[in-house]
Amino acid sequence: MTAFEQSIQNFIKKAKKNPELVVRQVTIKLYSQIIMASPVDTGRFRMNWQVSNSKPATGVLIADDPSGSRAIGRMTNYVISSPEWENFCFTNNLPYAERLEYGYSQQAPQGMVRVTVARFQRLLNEAAARAD
Repeated sequence: MTAFEQSIQNFIKKAKKNPELVVRQVTIKLYSQIIMASPVDTGRFRMNWQVSNSKPATGVLIADDPSGSRAIGRMTNYVISSPEWENFCFTNNLPYAERLEYGYSQQAPQGMVRVTVARFQRLLNEAAARAD
């Protein structure tokens, strides 16, 4: 089990009242922050963040979303309505996604995923405090 997975398991134990609700809320918050941290030229990159269960999504979306609102709405609907809530995958299949994560864009020189995941423990603690 990775440290990331262990922190999620520890959080679920801490948030005993309603772990499903809290995990869904934190997932939405985490993924929303990644979308909004994504650099924007046309908005295609933001639109291509896709959420799924168990296995990463495949393919790319042919649409733009400079504001990120469509991508966040689509992701939120999926996370809220999915019968599975313990394992979400968040994927961007555009061929330049890895370059953007590792500093290619001046808009996000530290990437999007790594900096947001680094703040994950704080998000978990905040959500757990609200659940108590």
